[in-house]
Amino acid sequence: MKIRPIKRRTLLRGLLGAGTVAVGLPLLEAMLDANGEALADGAPLPLRFGVWFWGNGTQPGAWAPATQGAGWEATGLLAGVAAVKDYVSVVSGGVLPVKKIYNPHVEGAVGILAAGNPLLHPSYNGQSNDWDFLTVPTPSVDQLAVDTLAGQSPFRTLAIGITPVHTSDAGSNNAPGTAISYISHPAPYVFNPPVMDPSKLFAELFNVIKPGEIEPAALARSMVLDVIRDDASALRRRLGKNDRTRLDLHLEGIHELQNRLTAMVMGGEACVMPTDPGNPESERLRAKAMAELVAMAFACDLSRVVSLEFSSPASHVDYPDIGITGSGLGTSFHEYEHQKGYDANVLKGLAYFIELFGDFVAALKALPEAGGNLLDRCCILGTSDVAGGWNHAMNDFPLLVAGRAGGALTHPGVHVSLAGANAARAPFTCLKAVGAPIDTFGTDQFATSEPVPGLLA
Repeated sequence: MKIRPIKRRTLLRGLLGAGTVAVGLPLLEAMLDANGEALADGAPLPLRFGVWFWGNGTQPGAWAPATQGAGWEATGLLAGVAAVKDYVSVVSGGVLPVKKIYNPHVEGAVGILAAGNPLLHPSYNGQSNDWDFLTVPTPSVDQLAVDTLAGQSPFRTLAIGITPVHTSDAGSNNAPGTAISYISHPAPYVFNPPVMDPSKLFAELFNVIKPGEIEPAALARSMVLDVIRDDASALRRRLGKNDRTRLDLHLEGIHELQNRLTAMVMGGEACVMPTDPGNPESERLRAKAMAELVAMAFACDLSRVVSLEFSSPASHVDYPDIGITGSGLGTSFHEYEHQKGYDANVLKGLAYFIELFGDFVAALKALPEAGGNLLDRCCILGTSDVAGGWNHAMNDFPLLVAGRAGGALTHPGVHVSLAGANAARAPFTCLKAVGAPIDTFGTDQFATSEPVPGLLA
């Protein structure tokens, strides 16, 4: 049977009252080219980019694997990415060339995310808390990716947080600096405030109708399956066996939505509604819920760019999931590391950050797309604000690059040492991998036009 190609944004349509309703379709083989690597009309499948950030770095000189190349082992502090190792490249040995003038956590965060030196607000007058007056000089790396990737996605970018930001006053007259608390910046002093509650993100992304709040429009939306049934049957006759199965599963999903009187609109596309995860008290569970929501948002083409801030620069928070709390240790993770160095508690925390990064990557890998999975068309940068929190080291900066970016990144993942070269080459590599039309990244001593050797396929 010859399968006629159909457009990615094909809708099932029907009449409902005096108007029409339209329901989008999942990604079908009939929407792809003969190789399953692009849409049938020649347009490429979307690429996605993300930053997964944690505060206070890792253990310089000890975090990276001993073996370079594809044979590296996910052990020690990197054990948390073992399940997705083939999709993760490790970039060790990079140095972030900060000037060491201002707070090191801000200098590091700005240096790796915007490849520049922090801007100091004109209201600064010698106060000891310079971190409250510092911001980025240019847009952060995630925002540079937005202009290339956003396309028709309804959310140009997603900003997500897990633990409390350094100060909720950031960006105010009291604390005009923004870089100590936020990682996603479209411009100096302008930040994308992160959504901290998974349930709130779920509602924003998927337009949930809550029990007790059903309106006439919601009742109408609940009937969409009935009114598009004829159009669905006609389309089914045009599809191959695999696409018919996908369509049937898709319509079953819509039936479940109908039973819950829920609906979602995604710029002409629809996909399976996830479950509202609530707002778990556990930071691990919140991070996992956010990861799954981001993965579904990518799969539904709701957004193609995300910044996830697990903890702000400096990591002035507790991690109760692993027993690291102010009540137990007498102080925050940040201060405890300064006092104790790389003791067992600190190493547990550093491994915990990588585990949660691994969970995020695994959530993307879990969703299929065009014969592969979402991660095949993603580039996810995992990084921090310093190389080591104990002494604010900037050498051997933690850099993890996950995904294949549509074949632009080396697969399986490799371990590459920068051997003292500029750490900003890693985010620049990610930008090149997702097709950003730039030849250089960064300003002043951070500026680079060289990708990490061996990372681009």
